[in-house]
Amino acid sequence: MNCAEIGPCPGCGARVAGVERSPHPYMTSSAGCWQRYGELLAAQYADQQRMAFHQLVVDTYAVQHPGAGDARAIQSVGIHLMTLSMFIEQGTDPSLGTRLHRRMAARSVFHHLSPPTSRGTLTVLNVAVDGPVEAARRETFAWARDVWGAWEEHHRTVRQWLTEAGFDA
Repeated sequence: MNCAEIGPCPGCGARVAGVERSPHPYMTSSAGCWQRYGELLAAQYADQQRMAFHQLVVDTYAVQHPGAGDARAIQSVGIHLMTLSMFIEQGTDPSLGTRLHRRMAARSVFHHLSPPTSRGTLTVLNVAVDGPVEAARRETFAWARDVWGAWEEHHRTVRQWLTEAGFDA
Protein backbone atom coordinates (compact mmCIF):
# COMPACT_ATOMS: atom_id res chain seq x y z
CA MET A 1 0.00 0.00 0.00
CA ASN A 2 1.32 3.42 -0.92
CA CYS A 3 0.76 5.29 2.33
CA ALA A 4 1.66 8.61 0.71
CA GLU A 5 -1.42 8.46 -1.48
CA ILE A 6 -4.43 9.72 0.46
CA GLY A 7 -7.92 9.88 -0.95
CA PRO A 8 -11.57 9.07 -0.36
CA CYS A 9 -12.78 5.52 0.12
CA PRO A 10 -15.24 4.73 -2.70
CA GLY A 11 -17.69 3.27 -0.18
CA CYS A 12 -17.84 5.70 2.72
CA GLY A 13 -15.79 8.64 1.53
CA ALA A 14 -13.35 8.52 4.46
CA ARG A 15 -10.03 10.08 3.56
CA VAL A 16 -7.48 7.34 4.11
CA ALA A 17 -4.03 6.34 2.95
CA GLY A 18 -4.15 3.41 0.55
CA VAL A 19 -6.77 4.29 -2.03
CA GLU A 20 -6.49 1.15 -4.15
CA ARG A 21 -9.37 -1.33 -3.90
CA SER A 22 -9.54 -3.61 -0.86
CA PRO A 23 -9.16 -7.36 -1.30
CA HIS A 24 -12.79 -8.03 -0.30
CA PRO A 25 -14.59 -9.88 -3.11
CA TYR A 26 -17.74 -7.74 -3.20
CA MET A 27 -17.64 -4.82 -0.75
CA THR A 28 -16.55 -1.54 -2.32
CA SER A 29 -13.87 -0.07 -0.10
CA SER A 30 -10.34 1.22 -0.37
CA ALA A 31 -7.45 -0.80 1.03
CA GLY A 32 -6.82 1.87 3.69
CA CYS A 33 -10.42 1.88 4.86
CA TRP A 34 -10.46 -1.93 4.91
CA GLN A 35 -7.28 -1.88 7.01
CA ARG A 36 -8.86 0.52 9.53
CA TYR A 37 -11.93 -1.71 9.70
CA GLY A 38 -9.62 -4.66 10.45
CA GLU A 39 -7.98 -2.69 13.25
CA LEU A 40 -11.40 -1.96 14.74
CA LEU A 41 -12.39 -5.62 14.49
CA ALA A 42 -9.13 -6.67 16.16
CA ALA A 43 -9.85 -4.30 19.05
CA GLN A 44 -13.28 -5.86 19.42
CA TYR A 45 -12.08 -9.46 19.30
CA ALA A 46 -9.55 -8.62 22.03
CA ASP A 47 -12.20 -7.25 24.41
CA GLN A 48 -15.32 -9.17 25.44
CA GLN A 49 -17.12 -5.93 26.35
CA ARG A 50 -16.57 -4.58 22.82
CA MET A 51 -17.84 -7.86 21.37
CA ALA A 52 -21.26 -7.00 22.81
CA PHE A 53 -21.68 -4.47 19.96
CA HIS A 54 -19.44 -6.14 17.38
CA GLN A 55 -22.31 -6.94 15.02
CA LEU A 56 -23.24 -3.27 14.88
CA VAL A 57 -19.75 -2.48 13.55
CA VAL A 58 -19.96 -5.26 10.94
CA ASP A 59 -23.45 -4.29 9.76
CA THR A 60 -22.64 -0.59 9.56
CA TYR A 61 -19.42 -1.10 7.64
CA ALA A 62 -21.07 -3.55 5.24
CA VAL A 63 -23.92 -1.24 4.21
CA GLN A 64 -21.59 1.72 3.93
CA HIS A 65 -19.51 -0.34 1.43
CA PRO A 66 -22.32 -2.19 -0.41
CA GLY A 67 -20.59 -3.53 -3.50
CA ALA A 68 -21.67 -3.62 -7.11
CA GLY A 69 -24.86 -5.63 -6.88
CA ASP A 70 -23.88 -9.28 -7.39
CA ALA A 71 -25.93 -11.87 -5.49
CA ARG A 72 -23.58 -11.95 -2.50
CA ALA A 73 -23.61 -8.16 -2.20
CA ILE A 74 -27.40 -8.02 -2.50
CA GLN A 75 -27.86 -10.56 0.29
CA SER A 76 -25.18 -8.91 2.41
CA VAL A 77 -26.76 -5.47 2.18
CA GLY A 78 -30.22 -6.92 2.86
CA ILE A 79 -29.18 -8.86 5.95
CA HIS A 80 -27.05 -6.06 7.37
CA LEU A 81 -29.79 -3.47 6.83
CA MET A 82 -32.30 -5.79 8.50
CA THR A 83 -30.23 -6.12 11.65
CA LEU A 84 -29.41 -2.40 11.66
CA SER A 85 -33.14 -1.77 11.61
CA MET A 86 -33.64 -4.11 14.54
CA PHE A 87 -30.75 -2.63 16.54
CA ILE A 88 -31.57 1.03 15.84
CA GLU A 89 -35.36 1.05 15.63
CA GLN A 90 -36.35 -1.83 17.88
CA GLY A 91 -33.55 -1.78 20.42
CA THR A 92 -32.55 -5.38 19.73
CA ASP A 93 -29.32 -6.39 21.44
CA PRO A 94 -26.46 -6.40 18.89
CA SER A 95 -24.95 -9.46 20.59
CA LEU A 96 -27.78 -11.46 18.99
CA GLY A 97 -26.58 -10.50 15.50
CA THR A 98 -25.01 -13.80 14.44
CA ARG A 99 -28.12 -15.78 15.39
CA LEU A 100 -30.35 -13.24 13.61
CA HIS A 101 -28.19 -13.37 10.47
CA ARG A 102 -28.51 -17.16 10.29
CA ARG A 103 -32.30 -16.88 10.35
CA MET A 104 -32.29 -14.07 7.79
CA ALA A 105 -29.95 -15.86 5.38
CA ALA A 106 -32.31 -18.82 5.26
CA ARG A 107 -34.92 -16.61 3.58
CA SER A 108 -34.47 -15.39 0.02
CA VAL A 109 -36.39 -12.14 0.27
CA PHE A 110 -33.72 -9.87 -1.15
CA HIS A 111 -33.45 -7.77 -4.25
CA HIS A 112 -30.97 -5.06 -5.17
CA LEU A 113 -31.35 -1.74 -3.37
CA SER A 114 -29.67 1.21 -5.04
CA PRO A 115 -27.22 2.60 -2.49
CA PRO A 116 -27.80 6.20 -1.44
CA THR A 117 -25.44 8.76 -2.92
CA SER A 118 -24.30 9.72 0.57
CA ARG A 119 -23.91 6.76 2.90
CA GLY A 120 -23.63 8.95 5.98
CA THR A 121 -21.26 11.51 7.39
CA LEU A 122 -19.61 9.23 9.96
CA THR A 123 -17.24 6.40 9.06
CA VAL A 124 -15.11 3.68 10.61
CA LEU A 125 -12.65 6.47 11.43
CA ASN A 126 -15.16 7.89 13.95
CA VAL A 127 -14.91 4.83 16.22
CA ALA A 128 -11.88 4.61 18.51
CA VAL A 129 -9.94 1.36 18.51
CA ASP A 130 -8.67 2.04 22.02
CA GLY A 131 -9.85 3.88 25.08
CA PRO A 132 -13.00 3.41 27.14
CA VAL A 133 -15.43 0.78 25.91
CA GLU A 134 -18.44 3.01 26.58
CA ALA A 135 -17.01 5.72 24.35
CA ALA A 136 -16.50 3.20 21.54
CA ARG A 137 -20.04 1.92 22.07
CA ARG A 138 -21.49 5.45 21.82
CA GLU A 139 -19.38 6.15 18.73
CA THR A 140 -20.47 2.88 17.12
CA PHE A 141 -24.16 3.56 17.74
CA ALA A 142 -23.80 7.12 16.41
CA TRP A 143 -22.12 5.75 13.26
CA ALA A 144 -24.82 3.09 12.87
CA ARG A 145 -27.69 5.59 13.29
CA ASP A 146 -26.03 7.91 10.76
CA VAL A 147 -25.58 5.17 8.16
CA TRP A 148 -29.04 3.68 8.78
CA GLY A 149 -30.50 7.16 8.25
CA ALA A 150 -28.64 7.48 4.94
CA TRP A 151 -30.55 4.42 3.66
CA GLU A 152 -33.92 6.02 4.58
CA GLU A 153 -35.41 5.61 1.12
CA HIS A 154 -35.22 1.83 1.64
CA HIS A 155 -36.49 1.61 5.22
CA ARG A 156 -39.96 0.50 4.16
CA THR A 157 -38.50 -2.32 2.04
CA VAL A 158 -36.20 -3.45 4.86
CA ARG A 159 -39.09 -3.49 7.32
CA GLN A 160 -41.11 -5.56 4.83
CA TRP A 161 -38.22 -8.03 4.53
CA LEU A 162 -38.21 -8.34 8.32
CA THR A 163 -41.91 -9.10 8.31
CA GLU A 164 -41.52 -11.65 5.48
CA ALA A 165 -38.66 -13.30 7.39
CA GLY A 166 -40.83 -13.69 10.46
CA PHE A 167 -39.44 -10.84 12.56
CA ASP A 168 -41.69 -8.28 14.19
CA ALA A 169 -40.86 -5.07 12.32
